[in-house]
This record gives sequence, structure tokens and C-alpha cells, in this order.
Amino acid sequence: MTLSRLVEDDVQMSLLATSGHAGLATQMLTERLGLSQQYAESVLDQGYGLLSPRMSRSQARQVMPLLTSLGLRVALQPVEALPPDEFCDLSIRLTDSKHAPDLMARLDAWMGLTCLDATSFNTACGLVLTDLPLPRAEALCRAVSQLPGVHAMTSEHRTARYDLFAQSPLSEQDETDVKRHLRLLGAATGGFGDALGSGLERRVLERVISRFASLDLAGVNQVFQRHDLLIVGKGSLNLQEFADFLMTRPAAQGIPMRSLLEALPLRVEAGLTRSAAKQFLADYSAIGIEAITRLVWAPNSTTFKA
Repeated sequence: MTLSRLVEDDVQMSLLATSGHAGLATQMLTERLGLSQQYAESVLDQGYGLLSPRMSRSQARQVMPLLTSLGLRVALQPVEALPPDEFCDLSIRLTDSKHAPDLMARLDAWMGLTCLDATSFNTACGLVLTDLPLPRAEALCRAVSQLPGVHAMTSEHRTARYDLFAQSPLSEQDETDVKRHLRLLGAATGGFGDALGSGLERRVLERVISRFASLDLAGVNQVFQRHDLLIVGKGSLNLQEFADFLMTRPAAQGIPMRSLLEALPLRVEAGLTRSAAKQFLADYSAIGIEAITRLVWAPNSTTFKA
């Protein structure tokens, strides 16, 4: 076998995230990958790190299902690749659905993504490509952003923070249990919009979701979030002041003043970034109007603002 073939077959294995079964995982890493117990425990505690600087691709294929069954998320990379904390996720959103065919054709040509359709982008974060090396993520982001009707953003694993949401209604007891567990992990509860917890690191997020696997919980990267802003009350304004203000909002046009309160909640902004939504909330509060935000789970692609 030639040297080039040997190099091609060798890969580097890195841990990207972990949840549960730490004791069994430690044993697996020491027995199958030859790690010392101290190093295995250290990398599992961090939730990311290098597992093997060089191993054959066939050996990696054999061990990966075992690692996955123990709650370890790993990546195979070229030997001497970037460390896992320099990896990125890339969010791609359609701002105009008519451009979906061109975007999907480009992604197929560039990355071999053949199983996409327009609904692939209709999620809380758009289409997310995970675990990309930083240079590749940035290059792909620039290329995709040049296409019409497309908006792309990157988020580095090292700095990514997530908010925890319930995708289905929770009982009062379940919500109490989740928030108690978050506090035990030192994570913030509540937060922006209807989040159960905010600012979670990836490894903390995955442990919480694993702990409450029977609940429909999901973490959403703060950088990739989109929010709708809804007016829910006139606050300190009288009805005439409230009506005068809403006259400038397209969502309220055509609603008689006497019916404005019955029309609430009224969505006045759609598809805002998290930071923009927070600013709008502050502005509406300063005016004296009651407003809330709601995370957009399955957006209409035409409502997003890049």
C-alpha cells in the first residue's frame, strides 16, 4: 500500500459533546482507544477534546457506533486538523422561498447535500450544517450569502450559547423539575422570551436534554434565533394614544380603534434576531406598551429580515 493511501486512510477523532454514561465511556476510551484513565476522564468532563491523533478509518468506523451508544458525539477529521473547539455550525436561511431550487443545487454541488427540499430550511435555525472546520464554514458562509434570497451565519462551538425551550406544553411539575436541574448545573433559568433556560454551553445543554429525554425539549443557538414581537396590552397609554401609535404599524391597519384591544395579541415585528428583539422590547417598554417575544419555530421564509 502506498504512503499516500495510508495517509488518506488515517483520520483524527475528536469529541464534540457528551451526555450520560460517563463511567462506561471512560472504560471504552481506555480499552478501545488506549487513553489513560486520567485523560479520558478529563476530556469527558470538558465535553470536547482530542480522542486520537491518528487512527485508521476502518478502526474509527468500528468504534464510532459504540461511542455514539454511550452518548458521545465525535467527529472524524484529517490528521492534524483544527481542535474541536475551533469548529463551527453554519445556519442557512431562505429569505425568499422562490430561490430554494438554486440554493439546493449549489449545496448539492458544493457539499453533496442531495436530500434537501424547501422544508429543510423551515426550522427555528434554518438549515444548520454542523461541525465544520472554521475556514470551511466561513468560506461557505461567504459563498452562500452572495446568492439572492439567502442569509447565512456562523457560530463557533467555543463561544456558542443556547437557550432551552419546550417544543410541547409542559406540566407545572415538569417545568419545575427542569428549572431545578438547570440551577443545580449552575445554569440560568428563564431568560428571554419563553425560554426555560438561557446561555447554556453545548455540553450542559445536551446533558439537560438527555436527563429529560421524555420531554420535548430543544436547545436553540442564540445567534441563529429569530423572534416575533407581539403587542399584548396598551400598558400606560390611553386608548387614543395606543391607537395613534398602532396606526404606524401595518399589522394594525384597518382595525377600528374600538376593536384594537380585542385584536390583541398583535404581531408587529417578524423574524427579528435575538438582539434586535431585545431592543424592540426595551423600546416598547419605554413607550409604555406591553409587548412579548416568541421564538419562531417553523417560520414562513418570506418573513425573515437579514
